[in-house]
Amino acid sequence: MSSCSVPAYLPSYDQIDVSERGSYIRLVHKTKSNIKGELISIDNNEIIVLVEDVKKCMAVQVSDVKRFSLRYAQQKKYGWTIPVFTLATLSHGWYLFLSMPVNHIVTISVTVAGENAFKYSDKNMTYDQLRMFSRFPQGVPPNIDIAGIK
Repeated sequence: MSSCSVPAYLPSYDQIDVSERGSYIRLVHKTKSNIKGELISIDNNEIIVLVEDVKKCMAVQVSDVKRFSLRYAQQKKYGWTIPVFTLATLSHGWYLFLSMPVNHIVTISVTVAGENAFKYSDKNMTYDQLRMFSRFPQGVPPNIDIAGIK
């Protein structure tokens, strides 16, 4: 999830409360390769993920997960502020030498904070709390076939 792109199905930050999809999750497996995709469901024993590469659901035992990271909304993009505010400081005259470093520190800090917003990991969330970010927080309903989820 450190890449620049996030899945298109993630809602924008102002649409978080009305999204019917699960959050984007990256599971680091203890012995197998990493799994990335939409979090479908989680219970005490397993996590079900709609894997983005193959578009199929995969069940992973919770005990086999080394760590996880989760993104529940599109990141805010403030990168444009860095060059804009740098150019704006040219109008400060001789105060430019004082204001430019301050503008750089502030705009870079805001940009980094915006990119890291809407993310959780196993460092600040339990598996029980992770459930609320899945497509089916109360478990997959009995009338839903996991193999049919796309």
